[in-house]
Amino acid sequence: MATKIVYRCKNTGGPDGDCEHAASNETLEASAVTFNESGQAICPGETVFGEPCGAILEEVIPPKKLPLGIIAGSVAGLIVVACVVWFFFLGGDAQLRIEQTSITLAPGQSVKVEIFNDGNASLKLDDVTFSDNEFSVDKTEDSLEIAPGKSGFLRIKFAQKAQNNIQGKMTIDSNSSNGPVSIELEGNANPWTVAEKLNSTSTILDKE
Repeated sequence: MATKIVYRCKNTGGPDGDCEHAASNETLEASAVTFNESGQAICPGETVFGEPCGAILEEVIPPKKLPLGIIAGSVAGLIVVACVVWFFFLGGDAQLRIEQTSITLAPGQSVKVEIFNDGNASLKLDDVTFSDNEFSVDKTEDSLEIAPGKSGFLRIKFAQKAQNNIQGKMTIDSNSSNGPVSIELEGNANPWTVAEKLNSTSTILDKE
């Protein structure tokens, strides 16, 4: 497809006054102008004083206009790329939540702890640590990574041969936006400790 050329008159400030076409900065189609023997386009307009302009016109190549379909496709492509970049680099945060704040276990007992992901990105559990070695955890494959809005489980254990009551803490490290989350743990090696405490503080159980 041949490139369409239009013309513009630049005749301003001359002795006969400004050309009407130069004053309005309009472009002229090739069919509206005449050409001299050298092939130069001559302005057909008049000056403000009514004199023929006759100035040599400047060639102007208009910028190409892209079809609307191409423009729409390009914009849609940019939006898709932006969404992909946002998803991989700024794709929201995971947020770990545990409803239990403390857990009490007897020797050999295990308790299942449910872990919720309240964020909008996958929650990945990096490490689970304890303040005392008498506590341990079994991690299953489905609990290592939790999808947004879902939950997973960890099973906490207290040592079978524990001899002493232990106050401890479990800390879960992950990619959660609210940082490491901790739970208070109590290992009750002497089940009668609770009854003894009740007996010592109860007025109903007082002996005469």
